[in-house]
Amino acid sequence: MANYLKLPIARCLLLLLCSYLAAIVSSHTTRSEQAHSFPNERLYRAYLVIQRFKSTITSDPKNVTATWTGNDICDEKSYLGIYCATPTGRSDDLRVTGIIWNGYGFRAPKLQGFLDQLPDLAFFHAASNYFGSDIPRLDAVPYFYNLNVDKNPPVHPQDEAYVSGDSHIRGPCINGDIHFMIKVGTDLPKKKWDWGKIPAGATNAKAVLLNYNSLSGPLPANLGASKLSYLALANNKLTGPIPPSIAQAQDSLLEMLLLNNQLSGCLPHELGMLINATVIDAGMNQLTGPIPSSFSCLTSVEQLNLGGNRIYGEIPDALCKLAAGPAGRLANLTLSSNYFTSVGPACLSLIKDGVLNVKNNCIPGFANQRRPAECASFLSQPKACPAATATHVACPAAAANAAAAPADRVAKDYSSYVTYATLHE
Repeated sequence: MANYLKLPIARCLLLLLCSYLAAIVSSHTTRSEQAHSFPNERLYRAYLVIQRFKSTITSDPKNVTATWTGNDICDEKSYLGIYCATPTGRSDDLRVTGIIWNGYGFRAPKLQGFLDQLPDLAFFHAASNYFGSDIPRLDAVPYFYNLNVDKNPPVHPQDEAYVSGDSHIRGPCINGDIHFMIKVGTDLPKKKWDWGKIPAGATNAKAVLLNYNSLSGPLPANLGASKLSYLALANNKLTGPIPPSIAQAQDSLLEMLLLNNQLSGCLPHELGMLINATVIDAGMNQLTGPIPSSFSCLTSVEQLNLGGNRIYGEIPDALCKLAAGPAGRLANLTLSSNYFTSVGPACLSLIKDGVLNVKNNCIPGFANQRRPAECASFLSQPKACPAATATHVACPAAAANAAAAPADRVAKDYSSYVTYATLHE
């Protein structure tokens, strides 16, 4: 009887094993066949990342993700908001290089595991969405492509934005030259791409534009290591300090917009190392401390907004001198709604000219200041931040050279700046 039972059991086990092996082979064959249906392996891997992220999206009011099907990611009518280009110029080397989700209204719990898994991204523009959690690890995205940004872009945005190898990218998101072509229209169901040569004089520019996205948590500790050129994180719920690593971006960072978050801690002296930045806006946060002496190194800054914080002490004369003389570029210095108690002599003329705003501070003898009791209450509290001159930092050599170069102080329209333009889309 025992021997009689052993045979069917052995056969069943053998059948189960065969079925299991067949399933593995079938799965591998299906996966292999699926991969072969894509133009190349990188697009197939991008497809898997996109589909994983798609499954996490809880709201898609414009039904954009309905186009995220099939294996033709780069087709002009599919995968809306996702763009391709070729870094080598070969038509068979298409890769996902750009994402423009501005105004789509997506809701998803996080970008981590998506943005950092697309290694060929050149830019990411996704204002007015709702991505929770913290900012993804930006250093995981190498950004291989080149962008040359025009310092004087058109003031009035067009209905369509163009990016091409030989001409400007025009539109409310980015202005510049890039070595592939994208056409972004206001009529959702189309996109176009092409490729071209890398323009002469191109730089390694990277743009992360994530205004209005309900992002929370601290800024990444290694934020400066990302070598960003444009960083826009306005109107989120970010907390904690501005990381000291921001100084590592001194060669690359051109504009930084941290407006209207919940950032706190001492105003870091490392911000003064951003010698190429034309825009530094950390207004409407909870930053505190005096203005570090390193801010005198900001020889390229045109828009500096620290209004609506808890900054105190003297408004340094050296900072106001950034707007003086033939090399002065500073066109707007907003320090309103803080707790400053005095201003340097060079600052007085800026106030008169409308360059410097010091309303709602604690400066004796000045109009439109806080109530004395409010100032006394704040100033009597213990202060943990170092004095403005406690950390002596020599300006980078490039800052000294820039200070010697003549430049016109011109108050530009805000829409002429990449990061500010994204606030109005």
